[in-house]
Amino acid sequence: MKCTNCEHVNDGGNFCENCGTRLVRADASHDTGPGYSTPAAAQAVPPPQPNVHVENVKQASSMYFQYFMKVLKKPVSETAKARADQLVNGLISIGLFSVIIPLIIYLSLDYKGDGAFYSVLVKPAFFYALFMILIASYSYISIKLGRVGVTYTDVLARFGSMLIPFVGIFMLAFVFSLLDMFLYPLLLGLGFMGAVFIIPPLVISSFKKDEPGGLDTLYGTLLTYIAIFLTFIAMAAMIISTLINMVEDKVDSFFSPF
Repeated sequence: MKCTNCEHVNDGGNFCENCGTRLVRADASHDTGPGYSTPAAAQAVPPPQPNVHVENVKQASSMYFQYFMKVLKKPVSETAKARADQLVNGLISIGLFSVIIPLIIYLSLDYKGDGAFYSVLVKPAFFYALFMILIASYSYISIKLGRVGVTYTDVLARFGSMLIPFVGIFMLAFVFSLLDMFLYPLLLGLGFMGAVFIIPPLVISSFKKDEPGGLDTLYGTLLTYIAIFLTFIAMAAMIISTLINMVEDKVDSFFSPF
């Protein structure tokens, strides 16, 4: 086979023995016309494309972590102007806040029978998330009664953003629970009660401060607390019994050696 570059005659192979140029077979040299296409094996294989959903999750996680650290340092000033553009971060915060208590309880179970994952983790997490969204909704109604031009997504985003410090408290409680430290039920109670009773007046006042008309911030907060109290009664059996059982178990384990 003659090399097309140096005209050296080769006995065979794919490359010239003299200059290293790739050899072109006689039957292939005629197939270079307009209708010619390179065999599939000789075509360059494109690199595998990254999974779009995985990349989106990575990007959202990275952005949330950066926002989380900013809000953790200055919660009020960083969230005072949060609106619908921070809705994703707000929803992530609500999700994390809602899943930590059920996750601690689920991991503490000595025996995880059939259905425990749903009944102990998934179902309570759903109700916690629903409870927090209802609180944000009550705050939104109070803000609208104050004649503030704001959308529901604005309020939900700001509410979720202001939840970040209490998510941090919950995360600390989660670490304490893994280390089997006695203080973690107290941290859970502090984070939960703080989120329920501190965030609504902050959210309402942050939107209402530039609008003197409509329902006053004080009365809006009072109405929100009443709605929260009525909702809390409906969920008290699950929430309070869970916290009491956790405290009793830890007290019993703490004093059992004595």
